[in-house]
Amino acid sequence: MLAEGSLSRLTRYESLFELSSEINTASEIARVGDLMARRLKYVADVFSWRYLSIEGESIGSSNSEGNVLIIDGYQGTATLTHVLPDHLSSVETKLWANRKTCFLAGETLAEAKESLPKQFKKNDVVQLFACPHFRAGELQGLSIFSRRRQAFSELDIKFISLAAQFFHEKVFMLWEQRKLRDLEQAYLQQEIMLRQNEKLATLGKLSAGVAHELNNPAAAAQRSAEQLQAAIIKLDQAEFSLGQSNLSASKLEVLEMYTWMIQERAKEPLDLDPLSRSDQEYEVEAWLTDQEVEDAWELAPMLVNIGFDCSKLSHLAANFSPEEFPLVAALLSNRYNTYNLLVEIGQGTSRISEIVKALKSYTYLDQAPVQSVDIHEGLNDTLVMLRSKLKAGVQVRREYAEDLPRIEAFGSELNQVWTNIIDNAVSAMEGQGEIVLRTYRQDAWVIVEIKDTGPGIPQHIQAKIFDPFFTTKPPGKGTGLGLSISHTIIVQKHKGKIAVYSRPGETCFEVKLPLNSETPQVEA
Repeated sequence: MLAEGSLSRLTRYESLFELSSEINTASEIARVGDLMARRLKYVADVFSWRYLSIEGESIGSSNSEGNVLIIDGYQGTATLTHVLPDHLSSVETKLWANRKTCFLAGETLAEAKESLPKQFKKNDVVQLFACPHFRAGELQGLSIFSRRRQAFSELDIKFISLAAQFFHEKVFMLWEQRKLRDLEQAYLQQEIMLRQNEKLATLGKLSAGVAHELNNPAAAAQRSAEQLQAAIIKLDQAEFSLGQSNLSASKLEVLEMYTWMIQERAKEPLDLDPLSRSDQEYEVEAWLTDQEVEDAWELAPMLVNIGFDCSKLSHLAANFSPEEFPLVAALLSNRYNTYNLLVEIGQGTSRISEIVKALKSYTYLDQAPVQSVDIHEGLNDTLVMLRSKLKAGVQVRREYAEDLPRIEAFGSELNQVWTNIIDNAVSAMEGQGEIVLRTYRQDAWVIVEIKDTGPGIPQHIQAKIFDPFFTTKPPGKGTGLGLSISHTIIVQKHKGKIAVYSRPGETCFEVKLPLNSETPQVEA
């Protein structure tokens, strides 16, 4: 135990100055607690103490929801805990409810010991000094438990009070900063969840359309592959039968010429209106029947697609004998059918590949968050994703600037913006109308305009359309987050601007994006 006067007034103030300097540079509450514990032990022979801070002065009330920060100091170290007010002991509750500095010693302290925390029930604790501090509706307090029998001197009390003041101020500031960080983190998590929910909603809008777009070419390719098996068998049979005829070199040259023509026709079928095609097929079938060609009804459509009519067939038949011509007609028809099915399979798989490529580009799955983005590519990929909604009765007109530069941006999030705006336009037009996509450069900015011929947005709600959860759609049809998140993506993430201009019969969303992240922000 230190004797009274063992530390001079100068030494105490030097120690106080060192404590205040160390506390000011500390950035964690636990560090401040350790500094206070060591200094009180050295200067005032305080081996045990408790600090608490209570939100909303809930101490002594029935409110158990207020948060309490407690720092317990013991033998030069400190531990940090968070408890509810109703977890405090009754003696602590009484001390802080009085809102004034007080001492407990002798019999008064002996009675209080029974309700103190276990680390403070030491037999050699003979004095308790309570130093409260109130500010902005917050209660802070420091309880000093001393084992020295000599009462605290005026110098002791002054030192402890000043040290407590430094301690209160720093801990209060750090705790407020921590609560603010926790609040910011909670807000960030909430925003992330809202964005994820909107992305899932957007995915839900696109998934059915994409599935439909993939199903059509896949089904067509599968159907063509099944038909191709039968066509190859018939082609093999026709080639074998004709091979038995031992055709001359001149006749083989004629077949080779028509084979080349068949390959071209398979890529670009003859363009005939349905009525003309039907009449021509009937005439060719009748002519083949007169020539005693078997399965004339099956061969006629193929020969018409190749480009044969009765006159051309007569010219072809002049090169072959009556026995050879039916075999030649069957060979040419089956070759065309085989090549045509191969072309259909290629078109179907190419269409699937196009959709998958557009989907991959739309989501930017294999790229970094910030890329060099082609705005036109993003708009086109979005149109592919929404094709099932557009093809019913919506015309899309592209007015793209030829010299539009690429920009540094979050590609997948920009595509989410285009999806939200275009999907809203289709809904507003009820599937019938025109959408105009216009792009151009303006100084250091890229401008994207998306215009529709819908009924327009009423003037009194135009200022609300970017508010979270605001929607004019009936319940279950919209979340009210699409345009709000689009606004966040453009304004906050890209430092751009999004605006809407609307009148009856026309609505235009204008998105203004900087060419790079160093472009100055758009003025409001």
